[in-house]
Amino acid sequence: MAVKQPVLTPPHGGETVTSSGGSTHEIKVESSQTGGEYGTVLWTVRAGEEPPLHTHSHEDELLFVVEGQLIARVGDARIEVGQGAYAALPRGVPHTIEVVGDQAILLLSFVPGGLERFLVPRKGEQLDPAAFGLTFP
Repeated sequence: MAVKQPVLTPPHGGETVTSSGGSTHEIKVESSQTGGEYGTVLWTVRAGEEPPLHTHSHEDELLFVVEGQLIARVGDARIEVGQGAYAALPRGVPHTIEVVGDQAILLLSFVPGGLERFLVPRKGEQLDPAAFGLTFP
């Protein structure tokens, strides 16, 4: 692991973006802090603001349900999951989620890192999903 210094991010202490519908992405660990090995984002997703079905070509995604209920679509499967559920999604597998209820809170890690900057772009950045290896089948 390339973490040379401890990374401690307090509650609400990471760089955050908020959508018009109230969903938030907060960087907990940026890939620049891990030598590019991984990045981690806390995502509070409101019902109706879920991503479309998508595939990552550059990284694997690790997902932990902190709070709430979801229907996860992974490949052809639809799986109901709740608080405490964990998923390791390899690159190349189409996936998305549907929030059951008002919102869910997820901890997402991307290996290798970098995709956190697509979810929380620097001020004024306009980002192309294809540059991050995201496709929408």
